[in-house]
Amino acid sequence: MRIYEDLRLVQSRLAILQAVVVLLVAALVVQFWNLQVVRARHFRELAENNRSRLVTLAAPRGALVDRKGQLLVGNRPSFNVVLVPEHALNLDRVVARLASALGMGEAAIRERLARRQPYRPVVVKTDATLADIAVLEARRLELPEVSVEVVPLRSYPLASAAAHALGQVGEISERQLQLPEFKGLPRGALVGQAGIESRYNRELMGQDGYRRVIVNSRGLEVAESARQPPSDGPNLTLSIDASLQAAMEAAFEGRSGSAVALDPETGEILAMTSTPAYDPNRFTTGIEPHEWASLANDPETPLINRVIQGSYAPGSTFKVIAATAALEEGLITPHTSFYCPGQLSVYNTVFRCTPGGHGVVDLRRAIQVSCNVYFYQVGIRLEITRLAKWGKLMGLGGATGVDLPFEASGLMPSPEWKLRVLKTPWYAGETVSVAIGQGQVSATPIQMARVAAFIANGGRLLRPHFVKRPGTPLPAPVARPETIAAVKEGMRAVVAAGTGWRARLQSVEVCGKTGSAQVVASARLERTPRARGLLPHGWFIAFAPAEHPRIALAVLVEHGGSGGEAAAPVARRILSHFFGLERPEPPAAAAQGAATDTED
Repeated sequence: MRIYEDLRLVQSRLAILQAVVVLLVAALVVQFWNLQVVRARHFRELAENNRSRLVTLAAPRGALVDRKGQLLVGNRPSFNVVLVPEHALNLDRVVARLASALGMGEAAIRERLARRQPYRPVVVKTDATLADIAVLEARRLELPEVSVEVVPLRSYPLASAAAHALGQVGEISERQLQLPEFKGLPRGALVGQAGIESRYNRELMGQDGYRRVIVNSRGLEVAESARQPPSDGPNLTLSIDASLQAAMEAAFEGRSGSAVALDPETGEILAMTSTPAYDPNRFTTGIEPHEWASLANDPETPLINRVIQGSYAPGSTFKVIAATAALEEGLITPHTSFYCPGQLSVYNTVFRCTPGGHGVVDLRRAIQVSCNVYFYQVGIRLEITRLAKWGKLMGLGGATGVDLPFEASGLMPSPEWKLRVLKTPWYAGETVSVAIGQGQVSATPIQMARVAAFIANGGRLLRPHFVKRPGTPLPAPVARPETIAAVKEGMRAVVAAGTGWRARLQSVEVCGKTGSAQVVASARLERTPRARGLLPHGWFIAFAPAEHPRIALAVLVEHGGSGGEAAAPVARRILSHFFGLERPEPPAAAAQGAATDTED
């Protein structure tokens, strides 16, 4: 019996051992299947990466050219220093040697390494100098993990000219990587960060290529196994005229402000400037934190595109809108006259005009001399609801739709807006201020250029643009021809013998309107008349020639004083260049006497 008991014990132990063996074999089989089937691709890539390296061949972005084919933004060859950390036996020693060779801090290199992807080359330094390349070549045996790549680098030959319109590129951020429009782009990719570069980023980007190279045990390249050349991004033709752009930049003579010129028949942007500006070349290789802080904290705000992001009271340029509204609503005719004694008392508040007044003025004369009292009366008759309606019909209070990112909408106030935002009702006295472009109304220069184009093209509100979209229909006029004709006559008189006489050209008839946007109350300005930061912003909107206009524009000179004194001469230089009058004669002295009723 004991023998049988011992036999059963041995058999049970053998059964357990067999079960363990079966389980181990099964586990091995599963693991082999996992390694050789499930994860085969992964290990194949690891093995391949141990003997080969994938080198990305960056595709040049498409160039930006002006309407005549002149280069505005292009590319130039540059050198990137790259490192493959996995090929380094002692990464700390490699980093120390590399930092010494390139004359840069180890911390900067380690920061880039911290964001790396496995077996992907890490760009240690962009746009390396020839001296850097010579040093690396001399120490090639010490640093086999380091190589140099030739890559295209964005180049802005105009420097700060048109910087806000053209924009700049930079390395894609972590936030952008999460956005749908950047789906599929790798870390480190250069993308548009502002202006046209940002708006048309996908259109400008090419298709990157690659090289697969065979490396030895020390990481040195010994052969090339495959190559896919990059595809360049397509060029983009803009509506900008580079020659007019240069003239517009020069016209400001270093003063802060902005200007934009449009084709009034199509809405094409011929030139755009915002000054002071920045040089986008500083961003192409990654701007240093201290440089970025300097730009961001500069009180002159060079990073702001004043043309589309600067909201200002339009001042007397708004009178073009008020006149159009009153004529269209049937409240006045071109012959309607009001007496201007130099001020008007409304609801126990005195609203002022030019000291001594303008006497009896009709619409044409009121626009010519920028009579506030006339438009106070117009505002009272229109009331804010109809004034706001026509302000919006002529493009205020909403984005123009220009093909640039981050456009501001300005503000066309209304009773509904004030009740919703300020929780207070609208008072009739506020309409009086809005009627002359003061109070809570605000506009961007591109909106006011569109107002000028609106009158120039017969009442059509166009969408300003740099790149033409085929098949886009032109909008129908929203104002009657007789209304446009009456307002145009007033604007013609402004330049012929009114507040805008400084914009006169001898051989081209210019129509315009001046404006001054108050920054502080008049009483305070009178106490400190020389405080430049308190001076009004000077406006001038215009189009030319008077018949069949070819250009419409808006000019704003920050803290320049009156529009006639500060902005009209800038517009004159721009228009002189556009019409080929490089050395225009100054306006006749007789015009000065006719225009000194007010310097709006």
